[in-house]
Amino acid sequence: MLRSFCAAGGRSGSILSKLDKNTIVQVMRIQTSAPLASYGAHTPIQKWGGDYLERQKALKRPLSPHLGIYQPQLTWYVSGAHRILGCIMAGTLIIGSVGFMVLPLDFTAFIEFVRSLGLPGVVTSAFKFIIAFPMVFHFLNGIRFLGYDMGKGITLNTIYKTGWAVVWVSVLISLIVTFMPQK
Repeated sequence: MLRSFCAAGGRSGSILSKLDKNTIVQVMRIQTSAPLASYGAHTPIQKWGGDYLERQKALKRPLSPHLGIYQPQLTWYVSGAHRILGCIMAGTLIIGSVGFMVLPLDFTAFIEFVRSLGLPGVVTSAFKFIIAFPMVFHFLNGIRFLGYDMGKGITLNTIYKTGWAVVWVSVLISLIVTFMPQK
């Protein structure tokens, strides 16, 4: 369609009628050409970005700052733990749900099976803590983040106080749940 438009000279007054046919064809070739460089650039902006990175390498500059140049902060760890533990819990829930749908046992039978293994109390307590801590931490830290969404507790001092509070209260509640007597 564009070729016929160019061959006809375009409509009078249109932008394309003011460009010469060779310019339009060159523009079309850029958009449909093979990769522009060995690193797989497909568009001019990708070629420019790749060339920029190559220039940075030639100047022996790092491609991006590494986390090692910054002082670690509590906020990094709490935020990262919140995200990672949330993903682990979601994955466990999905795998567990699919497993209980496919396997010929239900959750109660699974718990009875684990009890029948006769594992030492230290091992079962460790597993209980490993299960309890992510849930408690994610719940409490989620409440903390909801406070941020409402504009509460966003001073640096309060952020650190609530961060440490979430960590230690999560540990405490998880330990209580872990060693709570069974009926």
